[in-house]
Amino acid sequence: MHKQHRNLYNYRNKGFTLIELLVVIVIISLSIAVVVVNISTGGNDELAEEEIVRLQQILRFAHEQSVIRAEEYGVRFYETGYRFMRYDEETDNWLDINKDKLLRSRTLPEPLELDLYIEQVPVEILESSKDEPAPKAETEENKLASAASDLDLVDQPKPKLNEAEKIKPQVFLLSSSELTPQFEVRLRIPGSDIEETLEGQPQGEYKRVLQVNE
Repeated sequence: MHKQHRNLYNYRNKGFTLIELLVVIVIISLSIAVVVVNISTGGNDELAEEEIVRLQQILRFAHEQSVIRAEEYGVRFYETGYRFMRYDEETDNWLDINKDKLLRSRTLPEPLELDLYIEQVPVEILESSKDEPAPKAETEENKLASAASDLDLVDQPKPKLNEAEKIKPQVFLLSSSELTPQFEVRLRIPGSDIEETLEGQPQGEYKRVLQVNE
């Protein structure tokens, strides 16, 4: 009798375990279905939102650094990304910020594209920084100075560019905590109604423009 009771207990115990496994399998299947739905319908929405928030935070950080360091910073936008620059008084040029990892040149994840508006007027921008024209040295003296700079020679003048050849930011983050000009960046996905907007205001504030669904 005792042996039969033990066998019945083992059978029930095994049956309960099988039910647990079936429940777990059902839960996993439902979870996978939810993930697939989110990827197929809401993934791009989240992507655009994440990137506009990232841009907002990085712009705020860059402007804080400009004020702290008493240097003029700027941003140059492209259809597929953006880059941060600082003004170098010695050469009278705008240089890329390379030493700060947070302010490195950034490329937007596909399929996002960027539109730039300056004071509510659309601005024609390049697809990427690779499309920038290569600057030409003003004189032979500048070429020699550039070579000397590459060799880390001391007291060598840095090359200067023609004004028309200088690559400048479209937006300037001033050390006075202000920015100029007022701008608007729109991140969008071509062929869809997905769009996120960020405004840069003259007093140095960066605000998201929330979309209103009518």
